[in-house]
Amino acid sequence: MILVNSKQSFEVYSPEDLRVFCEKCFIKVGVPEDYAKLVADHLITASLRGVDSHGIIRIPYYLEGIEKGYVKPKAEIKVLKETPNSALIDGGMLLGIVVAKKAMELAIQKAKTSGVALVGVRNLGHVGMLAYYTKKIAEEKLIGFACANATARVAPWGGAERVFGTNPLSIGIPVDNGSPIVIDMATSATASFKVRVALRQGKKLPPNMILDRHGRPTTEPKDFIDGGVLLPFGGHKGYAFMLLVEILASAFVGGPISKEAIDHASTQGGFLVVAVKPALFRGYEEYARDLERIIREVKNCKTMEGVSEVLLPGELEERVYEERKRNGIPIDPETLRSLKEVAEKLGIQFPKKIS
Repeated sequence: MILVNSKQSFEVYSPEDLRVFCEKCFIKVGVPEDYAKLVADHLITASLRGVDSHGIIRIPYYLEGIEKGYVKPKAEIKVLKETPNSALIDGGMLLGIVVAKKAMELAIQKAKTSGVALVGVRNLGHVGMLAYYTKKIAEEKLIGFACANATARVAPWGGAERVFGTNPLSIGIPVDNGSPIVIDMATSATASFKVRVALRQGKKLPPNMILDRHGRPTTEPKDFIDGGVLLPFGGHKGYAFMLLVEILASAFVGGPISKEAIDHASTQGGFLVVAVKPALFRGYEEYARDLERIIREVKNCKTMEGVSEVLLPGELEERVYEERKRNGIPIDPETLRSLKEVAEKLGIQFPKKIS
């Protein structure tokens, strides 16, 4: 998402210092250490990739979700139904990142044996950045797919009422001798948390992303916060994908529909993860060879005026990851204030900035 008119400066912090801080926060509220490390790894990875809406900004919200009882620091993850190439999981309203990783690992295990595996999950908290899961699946030389519905924030095409969540989907494609191709996107024109990030950073939104509470187009983030709605990406086409995710994450796996999901940033609707062997129809070497040809054609494509390079999905995030790993994670003033409030409340020292 391209944002304009930034008015604020950022402070930069060490990724490892923030990771340790994040772990301590969750351990302090009763999350087991191994779960706390997993959640911290996920949130820091998102911030490193530049997906700030799903990164450390989420710490106060996840903690609040635990405090209010929307999600649990500890719970039993139950497999309700299982076949050689599928499983249905009840997450017990545990932190969603923990449950989703379990589902991902089960999908990988089954796909390596059966060729294709689907794992559905219900009763779980917010699963975070979907690319976290599909990238890991792709790193196992499997094609990954994940989707989730969420609290209603988005109007169907032609509507002006909150019916769907941002209903993201992600696909990971394994690439020999290179980083996976990773598609990760909300089916809304933008993620709702990115609107909050824009508001905190004093930025406007591009046109055709939100309506105010009267159903009128606007570029002011505050209009969405004050009862407005998000729009589907690409008009009726995005709406169709949004409806698909809604069906897969609710009617298919038994999760709540978006309008029935608990309205909090720590919660989720349902979650579905799929893993597929690229060698299902032909040898892996043939798949890898043809994929390399496709990538070469894309990367060697003549560029439009003003564009220096054609990027593959996920390529920009990989570059941001490497840059932030070297130079640190920038934090906007409002997010920084909320994190320092958490540190004070829990009695944990907040890291020192590096610039």
